[in-house]
Amino acid sequence: MTRLCRSLFALLAVWPLLAGAEQLELRPDHPDVYVVQRGDTLWDIAGRFLDKPWRWPELWGVNPQIADPNLIYPGDRLRLVMTADGPRLVRDGQGGGPGRLSPQVRATPLDNAVPPIPLEYVRPFLEEAVVLHSPRAGDFAYVASAADEHLAGGNGDRVYGRQLGQDAGGSVDIFRIGDAYRDPDSGETLGYNALYIGRATVQRAGDPATLAIAEARREVLAGDVLIPTDDRPLKAAYVPHAPDSAVRGRIISVVDGVSQIGRYSVVVLSRGHRDGLEPGHVLEVRQVPAPISDPVARRRLQPPTEPAGTVMVFRVFDRVSYALVMTATRPMHVFDEVVPP
Repeated sequence: MTRLCRSLFALLAVWPLLAGAEQLELRPDHPDVYVVQRGDTLWDIAGRFLDKPWRWPELWGVNPQIADPNLIYPGDRLRLVMTADGPRLVRDGQGGGPGRLSPQVRATPLDNAVPPIPLEYVRPFLEEAVVLHSPRAGDFAYVASAADEHLAGGNGDRVYGRQLGQDAGGSVDIFRIGDAYRDPDSGETLGYNALYIGRATVQRAGDPATLAIAEARREVLAGDVLIPTDDRPLKAAYVPHAPDSAVRGRIISVVDGVSQIGRYSVVVLSRGHRDGLEPGHVLEVRQVPAPISDPVARRRLQPPTEPAGTVMVFRVFDRVSYALVMTATRPMHVFDEVVPP
């Protein structure tokens, strides 16, 4: 099992209860019973019952039958019940009557458990996304030159690194400094996108150090940045919740480079740790229409924003964050606003 999967199921072992004063609102067309399908996520399942699917932890949170949502598997039968605290989902047990779980050995592989969100869309950004604070290679450890008279390095080649300070055997990730992220409202530079190039191992420590390229998705060039590989478990379990503060920002980039943004697109937001964002925060996207001309007043007007969908933050840096589009009710674009739901 990968470190990502291990982290997912370790972190899912304890679900916090997100008690809210606002009553859960059921969809008018909600089912009374739902059988979990392969490919479902907890967000998808909650969306069949709730107007606001990001509130799915409350649908399970006080439920002893599904106290640990990573125990939900394809084929499980979920039943909606009404309690004094509002609607809840229970899983029909096997034996002993509906809703009661009997002790048994579950032989289903953990990898088949229903995830909170579709992790295949965010996994590369958990393992490889980096936002740099400077556009200058000299502010980091960097590749000074390819070795063995090569102009660029590939798999199995050697390169020389400067300012590394790592012992032999250490692992580093290789990045190329990309475009700046800027706040469209203030003009502030928020950081610099870093393109993942590959990974290398320190063969000989020193300055310059000698590194062997273990993986190269692109040619390794002089000026590429070297960052020690982070082997800590990655947080891949998310409990969606609204920010505590009235954070407002914008979509400043979309990873695949298209102009329109749809469900499961990964977008970059102009807010990060310093603004109070954290993984799991859910934000509403507000479509910003193009200005219109008023021929009577002879002036340009900005129409009001319109709800366009929701995003959930999954990776946060100091001044920017990455978010996954979970719902899209109308087209979204770069520079659309994001606000608490």
